Order: sequence, then structure tokens, then C-alpha cells
Amino acid sequence: MTNPGSTLLAVHLDRSSMLRPLLPALRTGLADLLDAHAAEPGELQVVLSTGTDLTRQLPDGSHPPAVPVSAAEARAALPARLRALDGPDLRIGAARLLDAVGDELAARDETDRPERVVVLLVGEAAVGDTTEARERITHQQAEYAWEFGLVDITSGGIPAARRSVPADAAEVGAEQAGTAEGESEGHAGAVALAEAPDPTAAAARFGVPASATITAGPGAEGVTAALAAASSFVSRARAAAPRGPVEGFSADERAAADVADTRPGWRRLLRIA
Repeated sequence: MTNPGSTLLAVHLDRSSMLRPLLPALRTGLADLLDAHAAEPGELQVVLSTGTDLTRQLPDGSHPPAVPVSAAEARAALPARLRALDGPDLRIGAARLLDAVGDELAARDETDRPERVVVLLVGEAAVGDTTEARERITHQQAEYAWEFGLVDITSGGIPAARRSVPADAAEVGAEQAGTAEGESEGHAGAVALAEAPDPTAAAARFGVPASATITAGPGAEGVTAALAAASSFVSRARAAAPRGPVEGFSADERAAADVADTRPGWRRLLRIA
């Protein structure tokens, strides 16, 4: 029997160099999310990973453990400025976050484990082979009813029309495409073709439901809107019963997150905010 009414929120924020111009908006949006959830009723613990928090190697060869804290403590621990890092990208950070949180919960008594585990992944979903992250996400969804949300940041570095999708993930994306509100038709194959922001490809790459995936940017205002929508999604997930349905992102939320990058071309080229 788990601890009724309690939630563990695990967040990984991608700080890879492609996202450098959007890091101020990402930090502000994440801070607002933590502030909002600190004020909501119900017991909440947070594991927050930004960049190398959980992926760096310790002297003994292991990685840092997940250390749940209150939302207010997580907010206070946020650096005043997020600096871009060479790595890890979203897929590596996500896989390590899930391993660390899984280990932390496995060490607890059953009665001390949260009733709900909600995972929010924020970053550029188009980069790299996501097989390890996708396998972990699929396992935690099926075995323990963890709820996942994905904010796919479009930095402008990889056009949507060229975002590769593994063959097996493409099949999942095609199945999900018919269920998510306001989404385009899914395309199976090695390449996902999308003229407009489409969460289906990103969802398929990570194994997250397309309804729980939102594409943000490349303008900073879109990132801000997407994280506000993600905060609402987390609220709905916290309120839902384990394995109960959680309403995904609305068409209005998706439209608000789809904001063009209006910076001059030279600033985009140099990745300057």
C-alpha cells in the first residue's frame, strides 16, 4: 500500500548547447512551475535534474543518487542562471533520471512510496538514439503506472521535417496520432515529415503518449507558454487516480507554444538570446 495522496515529480531539463538562447525562458518557466506546485494542496516531493546533476560520474564510478525534496526546496536550489553544457542531451538525462528515481523508490518501504509518480522531460527530443530512454519509459508506464509528459523544444537546430524516428517508434507514433487532439496524421518510416509542429514524432521517439507531448518554440514566448501548460498537466496528473486517464495538452495550449523565433539571423546563428 503506497502513501495515499502523495506524488513524486521527477523533472529533467536539457541544458545542451543547442538550447542556449532559450535557457532564460526555460529557467523562468521551471521556476514558475515549482512555485505553483509548492502552493498546491497534497504531499509533493521533487527530483529535479538540470544538465549533469545525475549523469556525472563520482570518484567510485557511480552516479549521484536521486534526492527528493519539497517543491520549495527545489525552486530555491535552481541556479540564478542556467548555463549551456556540452551534455548530456535529453535522451541520456531522461534514462539516468528514471534509473535514479527507480532506485530511490525501490529502497523505500512500500508504505512510504508515493501514490503517483509524474515525470516531466523538457528538451530537444530530436537528438540521438532514444532506445534506452524509451524502453525505461515503457516499462515504468506498464509496470508502475508512472505518468509522463514531454515538452519538445524546437531550437531551430534540427528542422521538424528532418527529425528522424526509429522504425519501431514510428509505428507507435502512427497509432498515437489518431488519438491526440489537434495533431497531424502520423507518418511511419525513417523520417517524420511535418510542415507544422507535430508532437507525434517526439512522442514516438520517447514512448510518451502524443496527447502528453507538446512542441515548444523556437521563440522564447512559446517555451514559456509550453511550461505553463506543462504545469497544468502535472496538476491534472497529481489529481488523477493511478492508471486513471489524464487529460493531455489542448489545441489552445499547443497553439500558444508554437511561436516563431524573431531574432535576427546572425543572433540565431551564434545562438545568442
